[in-house]
Amino acid sequence: MDFIRKTIGQAINTIAQEHPDNDAIIHTEMGVRYDYGLLLRKIGHIANGLIKSGIKRGDKVALWAPNIPEWIISMLALAKMGAITVPIDQGAGRDDLHFILEQSECRGIIMSKGLEDEEYVKMVLDLKDEIPNLEHVFVIADKSYPEMTPWSELRAIGEAVDPGVLNQMEDAVNPEDPVAIMYTSGTTGKPKGVVVDHLGLINKSMFSTERQGVNHTDRLCLFFPLFHMFGNTCIALAGLLRGAALIIPCQTFDSSMILGAIYEESCTAIYASPSMIISLLEHPEFQKREWGTVQKGIIGGAPCPMELMRSLVEDIGVSNITVAYGITETSSWITMTNPNDPIELRVSTIGMPLTCNEVKIVNPATGEDLPPETQGELCTKGFLMKEYYRMPGATVAAIDRNGWFHTGDLGEMDEKGYVKITGRLKDVIIRDGVEIYPVEVEEIIYRLSEVSEVQVFGFPHPEKGQEVAAWVRVREGCQLSVDDLAEHVKRNMDVGVAPDYFKIVSDFPMTRSGKVQKFKLADEAQKEYLD
Repeated sequence: MDFIRKTIGQAINTIAQEHPDNDAIIHTEMGVRYDYGLLLRKIGHIANGLIKSGIKRGDKVALWAPNIPEWIISMLALAKMGAITVPIDQGAGRDDLHFILEQSECRGIIMSKGLEDEEYVKMVLDLKDEIPNLEHVFVIADKSYPEMTPWSELRAIGEAVDPGVLNQMEDAVNPEDPVAIMYTSGTTGKPKGVVVDHLGLINKSMFSTERQGVNHTDRLCLFFPLFHMFGNTCIALAGLLRGAALIIPCQTFDSSMILGAIYEESCTAIYASPSMIISLLEHPEFQKREWGTVQKGIIGGAPCPMELMRSLVEDIGVSNITVAYGITETSSWITMTNPNDPIELRVSTIGMPLTCNEVKIVNPATGEDLPPETQGELCTKGFLMKEYYRMPGATVAAIDRNGWFHTGDLGEMDEKGYVKITGRLKDVIIRDGVEIYPVEVEEIIYRLSEVSEVQVFGFPHPEKGQEVAAWVRVREGCQLSVDDLAEHVKRNMDVGVAPDYFKIVSDFPMTRSGKVQKFKLADEAQKEYLD
C-alpha cells in the first residue's frame, strides 16, 4: 500500500462522493442519522460559518464536548479550512482548561453547554478575560449566551456563505500542515501538546484499517471518548476514511446504551480498552446472541488478559479482534496483531509494526540496537508528531538526531517482528536492587478465574527503595480473599519478585481515556501501608 498524500478534507470529499447514501454517523441516544452526503453538507456549513466568523487557516480552535455528532463535524470542518483542532478532555477542570487554552494559544473554542448543566459555559465565561487570545466562543446549543455564538447561528451563517470561499481555503491546505494539537493524558505532570499533521493521521488510519480488514460495509461502535486519539482518529477518522458507519451509542460511557446499540444497529466492530470490555461483558444486560454481527475491532490502551481475549474470540465469536499499540506522538498505531493470529499471540504480543512504521529495540542506557528476544526500549519511525507545541526541549528529548521516537516503553521483538511490551521504563519497580516488571506479575495473577482486573505497582519504601503491591478487582458473583491471592502468588512466583501487599478493591482511579492512574494507587498504598 502506497503512502497517501492528501489532506483530510480532500479524503473526506472523495469518500462522500463514492458512498453518498452510506450511513456515516448514527447517534442512537440523540436519535440522529447522517449519510455521507448530508454529513459533507453539514461540515461545509460549519466550516463556512467559522470562516465568516473570523477563524483563519492555522488558527487553533479548542473542541470541548462529549461524544456528539457536532464534535466530529467540527473536527472535519476545521481540517477542511486549514485550522487546527485542540481536543479537550470532556471532564477537564478549570485549571486544565486554562492551561490548554493558554499553552496552545487558542483563538476559539467550540463547546457544548456542559455534561450535566451549563458548567462549560460558566467556566469559559469565568476564564475568558484571563486568556487574551480567546476571541471566539461557539456553543453547541440553540440558546444564546453572552459573548458566545450558538451552533444554530453558526450553521445559518455558513449556509449563506458562497461555497467557493471554503474551496479556496481547502486548496491552500497542504498534507504536511498541522491539523491538531492533542494533549497527552497528564497521568504524571503537565500534559504536552502533540502537534500532528494531515499526512500522519490519514496514513495511520488507512494502514491500520487495512490490517483490521475494515471497509465501507462495516459499522463501528464508537464509545471511546472523542477527545482522545483512540476515539477521534483510530475509530472516527479511520472509519470515515473507509466509508464505514460510526455508531455512537451515548454521550458518555454507558454500558446499557452501548449493548443496546451494538444489537440494534448491527455493529460489526468494537473498540475499547480491556477495562471497558470487561464492564460490557459483566453487565447484567449482556447477551452473547446480540453480538452476532461483531467480528472485528481493536483492544488497546492496556495489556489484554488471556481469559478476556479467549472469551471474546471463542465464546462470544468476535473472531477477528486485534490487539494494537500506539501513542499520540506517533499519530496513533505503531503495531497491531493480524485478525487471524492465534489467541496466544494476540495476548502475549502487541503485534508487528504497521507497514508504514519502523520499530527497533535499543539499550536505554547506550542507545545501541539490540538483537531479537532482548529487552530494551521500543523506538519507532513513521509519521511522527511534528513537535511538542512550544516545548523544543521536550521534543529533542523524545526524538533523537536520527529521527527515532523513544517511547519510554520496555519491550522485545522476535525474529518475525512481533513485539512484546514488558513494562514502562518509569514503571519498573526496583526492590532491594531487584528489577520487577508489573506486567509479568499481573499475568500470573490473571490465571485466577475469579480475577476481573489486577494492577501491580510500586510505591516508595524507606529501606527497600520500593515495595510491590497487587490490587485486584474480583468478578461479580465470585469470592476471593487476600489470603487466596497471597497463596496463589507464593505457589507460582519467585519470592524475590512477588508482591508483599495485596488488596481487594471495587474499582481503580482512571483517566477518561480508560488508563489506570498507577501514581494514585502508589500514593494510596504509601499512606495505607507505611504512614
